[in-house]
Amino acid sequence: VQILTIEDTTPPVITCPGDVTIDCSDSTDPASTGEATATDDCSGVTITFSDASNGACPEVLTRTWSAEDDCGNISTCVQLITIDDTTPPVITCPGDVTIDCSDSTDPANTGEATATDDCMGVVVTYVDTRSGACPEILTRVWTAEDGCGNVVSCTQVITIDDTTPPVITCPGDVTIDCSASTDPASTGEATATDDCGSVTITYVDSRAGACPEVLTRTWSAEDDCGNISTCVQTITIDDTTPPVITCPADV
Repeated sequence: VQILTIEDTTPPVITCPGDVTIDCSDSTDPASTGEATATDDCSGVTITFSDASNGACPEVLTRTWSAEDDCGNISTCVQLITIDDTTPPVITCPGDVTIDCSDSTDPANTGEATATDDCMGVVVTYVDTRSGACPEILTRVWTAEDGCGNVVSCTQVITIDDTTPPVITCPGDVTIDCSASTDPASTGEATATDDCGSVTITYVDSRAGACPEVLTRTWSAEDDCGNISTCVQTITIDDTTPPVITCPADV
């Protein structure tokens, strides 16, 4: 009796597909990136693969292909799949708006940009630049950046206007003696407030009549944008004091 032991110690011959670079939106399936082939001198071959990623940008997917024959002989080869993202996000800016100077310029009030990316998450930020006075122009540049550093931007213009005049309060009407001072320090001063900026207060006098004389004082409050409010104070200048007379001596 002769016993023949037929052994297979030769691993299959495996051929890897070539290295490829694909977009992050493309499939990494072997049907898209290529499949390994293998032959064996004795039996059938089973081909499998496993992937390992570096998780960077670009991401490099290391695909290790294995070919195993029926006797457990194994051959391997490596294919590199570079997954790149060169497409910037798509950003949509909120519309230009005009707001009152007392309103908030926060995006919750003026609108927020939105952005999408074909592969990964997006971080949206903005930077403001102000110019002008009345109205003030706030130029808001929105930027969207994806995980691979691709950046896109858009611009929103926010016009900050002031159309509200100050609130002015006149001092009360007064009656003074003709010998008294008509200076506001003596007769009272107007006060004013504004919802946005500073206020300049002035007055103009107009006189009429004789006894009593009526002084009409028109107070004006003007804000930084030229909005004006006025009120009127009446100052009555009366003379109720008789002259001082000196008689000549009796003779």
